[in-house]
Amino acid sequence: MAPKNYGPCSIQNCNLKQNQYRQFTSLAYNKALKKGTYKMYPYLRVGQQLCYSHYLRIVEPDRNQSQKISESKNYTFVEQVTMLTKVLYEQRGNIELDPIHFQQMIVKAEPRLQGFFSKLTKALIPNRRSEHNKIEAQKTIVTLCYIMAGLRNKFVNDLKMEIGLYLSASGATCRRPDTVTLSTAIHMATCICKQVSACAPIPIVFNNISIHNPMNIDASNICFRLINKYHGIFDISYTNRKKQWVLSEQSNIENFDQIELLTIHCYDDAISERKEERSMKGVRLIGLQEKNLHSMNDYISALQMILDIDADVGHLYNRTAPLVADWPGQLFIRKAITHLYKENSHYSIPNGINSFIPILGPLHVSLNSREHVILIYHPFFEKLFHFVFGQRKILAKKPKPWRINLLLDLAYNAWNKIRNIILTKFGINKDIEYRMMIDLLDNIIPATLDIYATLFRSGSFEEYIETIFRIWTFALRWKRKNYNKAPLAFLSDIFYWQDTNHPFAEAIKLFLVNFNDYYVENMHSKIRARTSPKNNVDNIIKEAFVIDTHNYCELKNIFERTKNYPYKLSSLNFLTEKTALFLLNYFQEVFKNCGKSQLHKKRKKIECKLITLGETVDSRCLPTGYSTSVPPSPDKCDICHKNLDNGEVLICGHGYHFECYQKNEYGCRHCEEYYKRGIYSNVKSFLDRLEKGPNVLTSEEMDEYENSVNDEVIENEEINSNQEIHTNFVMALNNVNTW
Repeated sequence: MAPKNYGPCSIQNCNLKQNQYRQFTSLAYNKALKKGTYKMYPYLRVGQQLCYSHYLRIVEPDRNQSQKISESKNYTFVEQVTMLTKVLYEQRGNIELDPIHFQQMIVKAEPRLQGFFSKLTKALIPNRRSEHNKIEAQKTIVTLCYIMAGLRNKFVNDLKMEIGLYLSASGATCRRPDTVTLSTAIHMATCICKQVSACAPIPIVFNNISIHNPMNIDASNICFRLINKYHGIFDISYTNRKKQWVLSEQSNIENFDQIELLTIHCYDDAISERKEERSMKGVRLIGLQEKNLHSMNDYISALQMILDIDADVGHLYNRTAPLVADWPGQLFIRKAITHLYKENSHYSIPNGINSFIPILGPLHVSLNSREHVILIYHPFFEKLFHFVFGQRKILAKKPKPWRINLLLDLAYNAWNKIRNIILTKFGINKDIEYRMMIDLLDNIIPATLDIYATLFRSGSFEEYIETIFRIWTFALRWKRKNYNKAPLAFLSDIFYWQDTNHPFAEAIKLFLVNFNDYYVENMHSKIRARTSPKNNVDNIIKEAFVIDTHNYCELKNIFERTKNYPYKLSSLNFLTEKTALFLLNYFQEVFKNCGKSQLHKKRKKIECKLITLGETVDSRCLPTGYSTSVPPSPDKCDICHKNLDNGEVLICGHGYHFECYQKNEYGCRHCEEYYKRGIYSNVKSFLDRLEKGPNVLTSEEMDEYENSVNDEVIENEEINSNQEIHTNFVMALNNVNTW
C-alpha cells in the first residue's frame, strides 16, 4: 500500500534527500507555535507535507531530550566528550556535517549522549539570537565536536584534512571582495557547457535541410507571422494578454515567490531565496582565455577552445551546439556563419563554426529591457522613488539592477491594486499622458518583468516567443540599436525551424529552460568573488577551474552562511501600498489635466509637454501609435475620424469604434504597418552589418552594449511602516469617484 505522506517537502528550497514524510497537522502547528519554531516558516499551512528532518526541526526540536534526563545529567562534560570521541572514532569514515543528522548519529551510537548536543547549543549560542541564526550556528557546533574529539584522538576523523584540502583548493585569503565593480573576469572569454541529458543530439542537417536558414534572417517570414499569427495581439496590453493565457487553461505559467522574482538578477548563490535554482550542478567549465570578445576573431578564437577538445571526441560532427549569447555573440557568431557560407569571403572561418547556433540570451533581454524602462521613464520613476523612500534619497540615472527590479515590482503590484477603478474612471479617454501611463503600467513593465523571471523559467514556450516579439516592438520605438535587431534574428530562426520541421524546433520548445545565460553569469560571479584585479591571467584561469571542480561542495555548504533579501514580505506590502497611494495621487492630477498635454513637432520629431509630469518627452515615452505615420487623434476614431463616443482605445493609443475595428479585421493597421517597416529596415541593416560591416564592435554598439552584469550589495532602505499610509490609501481609493 502506498504511503499516505509522500511529499514533496513544503519548506522552500529544501534539497534534503528523504523517503519519509510527515503531515503538518493542527497539533504539529500548535507545537511549533509553542516552541517558537513556526516563526521561521510562517508560510507553512496545516495539511502540507514536511520531510522527516524538517518535521523534527520544526515540530520536535527537543525530541527525546525529556527521556532519561536524569541519567544524562549523571555524566560529566569530560565523560561525555570521551563518549563522543569513541563514537566519532568508530564513525571516522563517515563525516556527518548536518546538525540534525549528527545528533541522530551520535545518540544512536551512544544513547548516553542524549542531550549533549543541546547542552553545547544552549551554552554557546545566545538565546537572544533569531531562530534562523541559531540553526546556522549549529553547523559550527558540529565542527567543534569534531575538533574536540580530534584533540583527544588524532585518528578520530579526517575533518581537518577535509578542511585543509578545501581551503587550499579554494585559494582562501583574508580578503572578501564586495564584487560590485568590474573585475578581470569580465574581460575573459569563458566557455561553459550544460548537458541536456534528456534531449538527443540534434543534427545540423536533417532530411537534407540545414539548421542554418539559407536566407540568414527572413524578414518576410517574420512579417507573415505578424500578420497571420500575431494579428491584433500587440493591440492589447500584456496584462490583458496574460489573463487570456490563464483563462485558456492551456498555459503552464508558474507562480513564483515575490522575493524570488526580486532577486532574479542577483547572482550570489548564497541567497537563500534562490538556493536551488542557483545550483551549478551539471555545468562544466571548458576553458578561459583573456579576451574582450569585441570582435569576430575574438569569438572564433574562444570557440576554437571547444573545437580543439572536440577534435579528440568528435561529438560535434554534424551535430548542433546551441550557444546562448548576448549582443556581441549574436552579432559575431552570426557574422562568422554568414562568411562561412559566403562565396569569395575574405575571412578564413573554421568549418567547425557550422555547429554553433546563437540563441538569444533571455537573462540579458530581461536585464536590458528593465534597465531601459527606467532610463526612458526616469522622470516618472524619480517622482515615485522620492514619494516612497523620501525626498532626500537620490535615484541614479542608471540604477543598479536590484533597485530597478524593486521599483518595477512595486509599480506593477501597486497598479494591480488600483487598476480596475482607474480604468473604469477614465473610460475610453485618449489623453496622451493617461495613455502613456497605461502603456507603461499595464504593458511595458509586466512584459519586462515576466519575460525571463516567469515565462522563460516556466518553460512557457509559445508565450515566451510572443513576448520576445512584444519586447522587440518596445525596442523599435525606443530606437535600441542592438535589441531592435537581435530578437528578429532569433524569431526568424524559430519560425524557420518550425516551417521546415527541423528537430531543433521541438528541442528548444521542450527544453527551453536549459537555454539560459544564467550559468555563465554565475561563473563570472564566483570568479569575481575569488580573485582581485591584481591577479594575473594564469592565476584567474587556475582559480576558475578550482571553482568548477568544487561547484557543489558539501563542506562549503556547511560553513557558508545563507543570506536573505533585506525586505520581508510585510515591508514589501507596505511599500506597495505606499506606491499605490502615489499612483492614485498621480492619476488624480492626470484626470484634472486631461486634454492639456499637446503634441508638437521639432525637427520632424514628435515631442509632447506632459503637464502632470512636468517634462517634455519624445515619442519613445509615448505609446506605439505616436511613432507611426498616423498618430492617434485626441478624441476621434482613427479610421472614420468621428467622435469616439463608443468603442475602444488600444494599448498603442489608437482608438476605434467597435464597428470600425471590426472592419479592420480587429487589428490596428497603422501600427501593423509600422512594425512591418521596422522589421524590413532592421533586418536589412543587420544583414548589411553581417555581410559588409566591420568585424569589431563600433563605438555606437559599444555604448549600448556596456551594460555589464555584476554582483551587487543590496542595500536596505529604512522603512517606517505605519497605519497612516494604509488609511490614506483606502480613503484615496474610495474618493476616486469624487474626482
